[in-house]
Amino acid sequence: MTSRTQRRAVFRSSFRAVALLAALVLITSGMSLRTGVAQGTPAACQPDPSSSPVAEIGPIPEILPVAVPDGAVQVTMGYIPVSIFAPVFVAYEKGYFAELGLDVVLEQFPGGSDIVLQTATGGLDLGISGTGPAFWNAASQDLGVKIIAPGHAEGSPVATPLMISTNACQDGSISSVADLAGKRVSVNAPGATEFWLDAALRTAGLSISDIDLQFLSFPDAIVALESGALDAAMVGEPLATRAEQEGLAVRLLPDFPVQNIQPTMIFGNESWLESNPDAASAFVAGYLRAARDLTTNFNDPLHLAIIQKYTDVPPELIAQSVKPVYSTDGTISVDSLALLQRFFRERDQLDYAEDLDPTTLIDTRYVDEANALLGQ
Repeated sequence: MTSRTQRRAVFRSSFRAVALLAALVLITSGMSLRTGVAQGTPAACQPDPSSSPVAEIGPIPEILPVAVPDGAVQVTMGYIPVSIFAPVFVAYEKGYFAELGLDVVLEQFPGGSDIVLQTATGGLDLGISGTGPAFWNAASQDLGVKIIAPGHAEGSPVATPLMISTNACQDGSISSVADLAGKRVSVNAPGATEFWLDAALRTAGLSISDIDLQFLSFPDAIVALESGALDAAMVGEPLATRAEQEGLAVRLLPDFPVQNIQPTMIFGNESWLESNPDAASAFVAGYLRAARDLTTNFNDPLHLAIIQKYTDVPPELIAQSVKPVYSTDGTISVDSLALLQRFFRERDQLDYAEDLDPTTLIDTRYVDEANALLGQ
């Protein structure tokens, strides 16, 4: 019989192939490519890396291998390689999970829908992503996905800005959010990032219904922006800063009103949680410990090295990037969940008639026990 690890490997390979094909179709869809630089271009279209304040960082250390103790409980965790999920990376690489008796296996995905699906079906034990339509529809079908801890929230400016290509800015074809009406705009996957995009568009009197919505991973979106196949995209940090510093894209809208909303959560396969409650609590404890580390000093050289490992962005750019906000005590925002459910309802993306009570989708005992493990 094919092992769960083999099934996951086949799934990831197939998904990456489909994603790359989709990006290729979009980029070669016959849209004209923008070339050249218009005269009299706005200064904002020409980001100068030397003009950005450079954070003082020390030497970047080597990341040492983590020693997993004998008898550790294996936990498979799905993630997206952006800095908003840095507590997972930091907790793993600093050995916090191992110290708590866990052998964590981190598996990368381009978007949250597939993380939800894999968690619901047992391909993953835990996942971290936005609570998008896939999450709500899985919950409505009682597929056994339970929220156990919060993810991130946005500060000001946001860590997932709305970006356009530098060429589009320079040639004047896009100068404001209002110019995006009817244009191709992407998010990384169906889910909470759609709420972010809608909030950004509403600053100009538009909504997500007024654009041609596309789905591309953040790295593929940057490529499509630069080629002219996309007009705008939501891009997560630190990839947004990297695209800006490399002259590929600029922030059309670096800030919009989404603060104090938690769009991302950690959720688990309910069957696994019931069989491994101590392991789940230990995972949340390691995650919260790392979230506190990052809140205290996101730009610690070791943190930058770890985030570089998972995002492939140089430490200097990570240090300059906009930072996410973490709930250091593990508080899960029920209001945020209700707000997201209403948004997806309005978008006609939910397969069920009556709204779910968000409190029934949360199990706070893991946060409670994690705080006890951490002495709080």
